[in-house]
Amino acid sequence: MQIVIPEFSRSPYALIVVLAVVAGFGIAVFRMHRSRVAWQTIKYTCLLTLICTLVTSILVTFKITPDGISVSFSGLGAAVGMIAGVFISGIIIKDKPDLVMASFITSAPLMYALAKIGCLLAGCCHGKEYYGPFAVVHLGGEHAGSFFPAQLVDMAAFLVIHIFAVVITSKMRNKIHAIYIILAVTIPVRFLLEYLKYYHDGSLISSGQITVLAAGAAAIILVLVWQKVLKISYQ
Repeated sequence: MQIVIPEFSRSPYALIVVLAVVAGFGIAVFRMHRSRVAWQTIKYTCLLTLICTLVTSILVTFKITPDGISVSFSGLGAAVGMIAGVFISGIIIKDKPDLVMASFITSAPLMYALAKIGCLLAGCCHGKEYYGPFAVVHLGGEHAGSFFPAQLVDMAAFLVIHIFAVVITSKMRNKIHAIYIILAVTIPVRFLLEYLKYYHDGSLISSGQITVLAAGAAAIILVLVWQKVLKISYQ
């Protein structure tokens, strides 16, 4: 059994990424509303966080090439930007900041998983050359060929993380503990999934994995500083 991806006259990648972000923010809004966060807080937090998410994601991929300016969407950049947006919002508004942060941290894996549908259809972030069961076959474009279904593995892994995040943030009274647990699970999984990508050079730790660790460290530092600034306790 193979998964055949046709060549598109226009890539659906951008549309799917936008829809993934909308879905993730929708989940965050739903969870904040259930936690009785004020609508004004939800509205301004979403606006600020959306701006930070998009700006950070685009900035880390910004390149000036001989053909002009090149930009794309970085999941790692988006994650750091999202946390930064919630951080800034928490400092300004200070309305149940732990519940707000937990809502966005919970939705982030879902956004990433859904965005991978765009990667699957566009052919980016594909796996190594592979012709076995569930091989993803791209019929045209710069990524034409038969590859290991790395995007599908990404989707499955991060959907599981999202479900796990929903469960522990719902069950655990201490949302700070839940946030750190989610980050502690997400970062190693994202690191390990890099081994499946076509661009991994076979080394023990590739440049892509170093980027994952750097983004993970930045996310943890932001959460730590956010907690200290707002004086949110572990109690």
